[in-house]
This record gives sequence, C-alpha cells and structure tokens, in this order.
Amino acid sequence: MFGAILGDMIGAPYEFDQSPKVKDFPLFSRGSQFTDDTVMTIAVADALLGLDQDADDETVHQAVTTSMRTWGRKYPGAGYGGKFYRWLFTQRIPKPYNSWGNGSAMRVAAVGWLYDTIEETRRYARLTAEVTHNHPEGIKGAEATASAVYMARTGSSKDEIKDYVMQQFGYDLSRTCDEIRPTYHHVESCQETVPEAITAFLEGTDFEDVIRTAVSLGGDSDTLTCIAGAMAEAFYGVSEEMKKECRNRLPKDMLEVLDRFEQKKLAKHHPLLHDSFLDGNEQIELAIVNYHAHNNQETLLAVLETIRQRMHADGHFIFPIIIDDDDENSFSFQALQTKDGKLWSVAFTSQAEFEKGAPSRVLSNFIDSTMKLCLESETEGFVINPWGQSFMLTKDLIEKIFEADGDIEYTVPDDPITRQLLEDGSFLKRAINICNRNHTKLNMLKLARILRDSYVYVPCNMIMSDADYEAWTKIIQEAEEQGGLDSLVGKEMISQDQTRMVPDILQNGEDYFFPVFTTAEEMGGYGDNFSKIATHFLDAINLARNNEKNVVGIVINAFSEPFEIPIDLFDIIANMKSSVEEVGPSGA
Repeated sequence: MFGAILGDMIGAPYEFDQSPKVKDFPLFSRGSQFTDDTVMTIAVADALLGLDQDADDETVHQAVTTSMRTWGRKYPGAGYGGKFYRWLFTQRIPKPYNSWGNGSAMRVAAVGWLYDTIEETRRYARLTAEVTHNHPEGIKGAEATASAVYMARTGSSKDEIKDYVMQQFGYDLSRTCDEIRPTYHHVESCQETVPEAITAFLEGTDFEDVIRTAVSLGGDSDTLTCIAGAMAEAFYGVSEEMKKECRNRLPKDMLEVLDRFEQKKLAKHHPLLHDSFLDGNEQIELAIVNYHAHNNQETLLAVLETIRQRMHADGHFIFPIIIDDDDENSFSFQALQTKDGKLWSVAFTSQAEFEKGAPSRVLSNFIDSTMKLCLESETEGFVINPWGQSFMLTKDLIEKIFEADGDIEYTVPDDPITRQLLEDGSFLKRAINICNRNHTKLNMLKLARILRDSYVYVPCNMIMSDADYEAWTKIIQEAEEQGGLDSLVGKEMISQDQTRMVPDILQNGEDYFFPVFTTAEEMGGYGDNFSKIATHFLDAINLARNNEKNVVGIVINAFSEPFEIPIDLFDIIANMKSSVEEVGPSGA
C-alpha cells in the first residue's frame, strides 16, 4: 500500500487543478500529507486482514462497512465528499448510494495483493466498492484498479495489463499523457480518473516517474496519483527512502495496519514459506520408536542422523512458548523440569504430539537454528515429544549432530551482520557457496538477509553522447595516423556531455538474467570488457526490474559458482528490514 499512500500524499498539494502540469516539481512539501484516500485505503486493508479466506459476500460487506466508518470517524477532517461524509456520519444503517465516483478505485490497493487469482481479486474489489459505489462504473473502476495491481505484482508486462483492462473493462487507453494533459481538469468519476491513472502508470519508467507523470496530468491529483501509485508499487517496488518518507507522515494507528499488511503480504507471497516444514518428521518419530525398542548405540546414532537429515531438509519442530503479558511480541520458550531438578527445553515433531499435553501458545521454527539457541541456553537440551515416546536430546548429542557435518559448512552462519563483515564480499560469497551446496529454505532466508545489506559489482557499458563519441573516434584516428594507439596509453579524455552506464545482461536459453558479482575480481576475463560499478543490492534489484529485457532474475557470480535469485524474491528481500549492527571503534 506504500505506493497508493505515497501517491495520495504527493498529489495532495496539487488537488483541484493546482497541478503545475509538468513533471519537474518538489516531490515532497509541507502540503504532502495523507487525505481521505489514505484513510480509506487503510480501512479496507484493515477489514480484509481480519477476514477468513472463505468469508461470504455479506460478511465482507459488513466488515468493510464497519472498518470504513470506524476509520472515517477517527479522521473526520480528511476531506471526504458530501455523500460519502453523510454515509460515514449521519446514516444509522449505511446503504450504498449508487456512486460512480473514483473513491471505490482509490481505496482498493490492498485487494490486488491479498488474493491468489484474478477472479478472487475482482470479487473482493467488487465487494469493497459495493458498500457505497454500487453503480456499474464505480464497481468497474475498483475491479480495473485491483486487476492491474494483481497483474503487475504477479509478473505481467505493461502491454498485457493494458490489453486486459481494455478488453475486460472497455476503458480507452489509446491516448497518451501528452494528449490528456492540456484539457484534463478536476473530475471525480471513475470513468474519467481510472483510465488516466492507468495511462500514467503505463508511460512511467519507474515508481517516481509514474508519480510525477500522474501529478502532471492535473485534475483530482491525490486520487489519480493514489491509483497510479498502487500499480507502480506492484510493478516497480518502492525504495526504502520513499517508504521512510511515507512512514514519517503517518500516525501510529495507520502504521500498525500498514505493518500488518506488509507482514501478511510477505508471508503470502514468500516462496520459502509455502510448504509444511513438519512433513517428514515422522521419520524422527519412527527412529525414536526403534531406539526405545533396542536401546543401543546404533539406534541412538540413527535418531541423531535422522534429526540431522531433517535439519538439512528445512525441518521444523513445534515449541511451546510463554507470551510476555506486557508485550505480545516478546516471548520465551517453555521449559520442563525433571525429577533431578534439571531444566529441559520442549520440542514436538508434530501437531498430534503437541496435542497430547496441555494447550499453550506455540511457534514452529527451524531445527538447525533452534538447536544452536539451545546450546547457548541454560537448559540441558531438548525433550522431544515429552507426552509420547520421548527422547532426551542433550547438548552433547546436539554437538554430535553438528560434528557429523565435518568441516563442510551446510548452514549459512548466523554471524551478526556488520558493515565490516560485508565489506569485501567474502562473507556473501561464502553464504552463496553454502546455499549452492545445501539449498534449503533456512539457508535461503539467511542469504536473503545478507543480500539485503550487501554491495555487489555490476558490469556496465559506458554510453557516450554522439559528440563525445565523435571526439573520441577522432583522437583514435589521429593516434593511428601518428604511429599507433600506444601513444594513448596514460592519456585522459574528459567527456563534455553526461555519460550513461548501461548494465550488461546475460542470456540463458530464452531467459535473461541481470549479472552481479561479489567482487570485481569474480568477473574474471568477462569483466575486462566492462566498467565495474559497485552498487547496493537493493539498487541492483531496481536496475534488474527496470531493464528492458524483462529479466527473470539476478545471477550472482555467473562464471564461478553461479547462484540465481528469481524475480519473485525481489520484493521479499526489498521488504526486509536492515540487519546491520553498527560496531563502534572499540568493537563493542
């Protein structure tokens, strides 16, 4: 929702035909504050986040109505239209009023992210519109906007989005922004806002350019740019700097909803979190049964080896936890005291094993990382399945499991991320090599955390202006006439015009990849043909997204131990918070 809210904020000062009708304007100013567009975008998201997946139409209507009236009354001066204001504040039983206004489209951004198919997306867009804007044009505007967001975030091209919107909703998207701009004025209908917002999105070259293009059209600028911004975020993403500007202009209660939405979006679209991490734990249970039946060294080692194998297959255990009464985000692991007074952590291999005991709050976590935490704790180890056929996994046995891996690293280290650690690219390369060796979800999560704060090298071609190219050609020709190019060694040429650095793209079959390297040296002989530009990995993600080749991912160290980051991981990494821990001069 960052894109929609930023569009609202940036467009707000130019509402009511105050637009400069140009793209070159201050992006943020004193008037860049949220309006009713943001309040209702938050309200719709808040409602949908609280619904079950199989909610019927009436339940959705009721939830959206209640949420919109609750949020609207919390922010009564946000700038609502007359009919909508009466719907918010004066009607005892609020009913739709056959509106075709653009309010149904400006509040629908969350819908484009929360559902798995375009059919579901259109259904929920329709339901969020119908509580007020039940005119066919009002419903169409909401469905078209949500559909464009859905298609943008699931990898559709702009041409595919344009064709779908024109075919399904009949909007005229044939005009350019230059054709729209001169006569466009403040109008609040869906049919004269949504097509213009989509056109601004289609013509924009990145997130900021879409926003500037939308504002330059004029008209109902906050709503127009809110709609365009929602699509732009789904297609391009939003930079951390822009997100920070957005967050600084929102109150705490809105930030709480925005954070919940971002967490839901992250979990829902996280390709690493779809599978059940408990599947396969029955192998541990069988090994424990066999150990109790024979109780010898061989069956003991079999239990440990099974746990090790599950550890390397992203296995999880279930852990009962105690929630802090004062802070629901703070918890501690439950411990069990045996008759000898010793404390043991508790772990379950399955939901069925957990349900044999008393109910409690639980979490599921990777076996690997939790065993490491146990080694640093004051407990003796784990009691696995204490209410069934249990197994005492002592710290000594945990150590044996890790020792069985020998000197080969199978797990990306949990070292604190510092700028010093990431400085020379060696730690990132080490993590990549481990992931190539043991491509588990846990390792991928750790690698993503490292990439989030890393700098990488990008091979680029320097593109000169025609005038500079002509001057450089002349210098070469003169050198050749005077005895050869050796005379140019050590000489400098100063370009008179701005040069562009264009990243190289690698092709594998029909797929294009954006190459980056952990160090300049990793490019080897390939790098001799290019300039080598150091850039933050998040910037590399944006360069990859915006490349005209429609790359399918980033490839790291393509000519040594290549590792691919598919495009559907870009948002996951970009939405992660920085893990960098600042270290003072003393190292403390």
